[in-house]
Amino acid sequence: MNHGLARAGSDARGLPRHHRGAEVTGHLGKPPAGLPLTVYTDGSVSLRQIAQRRGWLTGWGYLSTGGSYGCGRYPQFAANAGNEITTVTELRAVWHAVRADLTTRPVTIVTDSRNAAAILEQWKAGSERMPAGYIGSNSGVATLDKLRRLVTANPAHLSVETVRGHSGDILNEGADTLAQLGMRWARDNLTKDDVHQRAERVAEGFLTQWRS
Repeated sequence: MNHGLARAGSDARGLPRHHRGAEVTGHLGKPPAGLPLTVYTDGSVSLRQIAQRRGWLTGWGYLSTGGSYGCGRYPQFAANAGNEITTVTELRAVWHAVRADLTTRPVTIVTDSRNAAAILEQWKAGSERMPAGYIGSNSGVATLDKLRRLVTANPAHLSVETVRGHSGDILNEGADTLAQLGMRWARDNLTKDDVHQRAERVAEGFLTQWRS
């Protein structure tokens, strides 16, 4: 699949440094290799547009039952994302959540995006469908295409569940908080050290609630 018509590379180079993609990750205890893992994911899209209204500041986050967590910022350009920006952002969170584990252990993704869940299920069956209008990047393999290939190659390792957002599910709320932190990292020009400290506190707080 060729997503080579986008301008993500050149557009990103023209952005302020704090609007460019970045991430922080960590873990508060980790399950033994090979055991099943459940990961909650979420995305956040700022209403503030960037680069002469060509896109949005977005954030992603994930939190797992094994104690791993992460959040990040990403400048999502309209020409690249297409018409389903929230779905694209959610799937970006899934990529970061499963990229290191899906080839070696069963992973259950829990998302509050039914559209993202449907696409993941279709990828498991070999579909090449992307969110409407998504064309990726010409600076390398698009993130969602990396995720599609990973899922298609390891369908038996991935299970997908949906949860209603903001319904009191502790780890879903944790993933949402991390995604918002990722978005604010770009929007409010937070430092990486500050984001890492906040992310660890968020993960620890929600995991403590969940375990109790």
